[in-house]
Amino acid sequence: MNKAKFNSIAVMMLTASLGCASTTQAATKNYSELNKEIQIMTGVLDTALKQSGGSDSIRYRALEATYLAGQGVVYNVSTRSTGLGLLSGLRDIFVNIPDAPPAPNVFISDDNEIEIDMDHDWEHFAEETVHHFEEAFREQREEMRELRSQERELAWEQRELEREQRDLRFELRQADREREKEMKEELQKVEQKMKQFEQRKQELAKHAQEIEQDQKEKLTKRKEAQQKAYKQFLANFESNIGDALCRFGSGLRGLPDSENVSFVLNDFSRNDNNQLVDRVYVFSQDTIKNCVREKINSSELLSSAMVYDF
Repeated sequence: MNKAKFNSIAVMMLTASLGCASTTQAATKNYSELNKEIQIMTGVLDTALKQSGGSDSIRYRALEATYLAGQGVVYNVSTRSTGLGLLSGLRDIFVNIPDAPPAPNVFISDDNEIEIDMDHDWEHFAEETVHHFEEAFREQREEMRELRSQERELAWEQRELEREQRDLRFELRQADREREKEMKEELQKVEQKMKQFEQRKQELAKHAQEIEQDQKEKLTKRKEAQQKAYKQFLANFESNIGDALCRFGSGLRGLPDSENVSFVLNDFSRNDNNQLVDRVYVFSQDTIKNCVREKINSSELLSSAMVYDF
C-alpha cells in the first residue's frame, strides 16, 4: 500500500471516529433535553388527569414516563379500581348496603398540584359494598345446596313410597275381603303422599330456577355497572389527553415526527378469560403537531390513535 493511499484511509478513519463521537455527544445532549421536555409534559398531563371527573369506581392515580429510542415516549398510567362502581347498578338489589360517606376533599397543594384526599371512610365503604355483594351470592349458593339436598331426600322418599305402593298392590291381589278394605285405604294414603311429594318437587324446582335467574340478573347488572364505569372513565381520560396533547404537544420539540406518544392504562380491564389486560393508546408525533397547529382538532387526533387491549 502506497503512502498516499494509507494517509487517505487514515484521514477517513479519523473523520469517521470524530463523527461518531460527535453523534454520540449530540445524542446524549438531545436525550437530556428531551428528558426535560418529557418531565414538563408529564406534569401537564398529570394535572389534566387529576382534574378529570372520573367515575366512582375507577380513578386516576399516577403517571410515569419513559423514552424508547426510535419509538417514542411511553406514559404508564395507573388507575385505582374499587367496589364503588357496583353501587349504581346494585342499589336496587341489596337494601343493606351502607350509606356513602361525605365526598372526598379536593384541595390545592403548595406546588399548585390538585390533590384528592381519599379517607378511610371511603375505603371502608367500598369494602362493605363488595362484602354485601359477595355475602348475597354466598347465601344464595347455600340456599341452592339446601334445595338440592331436599330434592335428593324427596327422591329417596318417593322411591320408598313407590316400593310400598307395589307391595300393597301385590298384597291387595292376594288379600281376602276383610283385608281388602284395609289395604285399599293404605294404598290411597300412599298415593296421596306421592301426589304431595310430586307437588313439593315441582315447588323446589321452580324455586331453584328463580334463584338461578336472580343470580344471572345480578351478574348482568354487575357487568353493566362495570362497563358503565369503564366507559365513563375512558371518555374523560381520552378527552383530557386529547386536549392536553393538542394544547401543549409542542413542548415535546425533541421528539422526532416519526416517533409516537403512547399511553398504557396498566391492568385496566379483564378479557374473556378474566385476565387483567392493559389498554394502549398510540399517537404519532406528526399528528400531534398537526393538532397543535390546528390543522385537526382533538377529536380527530383521538380518532387517529391506534387503540388496543394487550
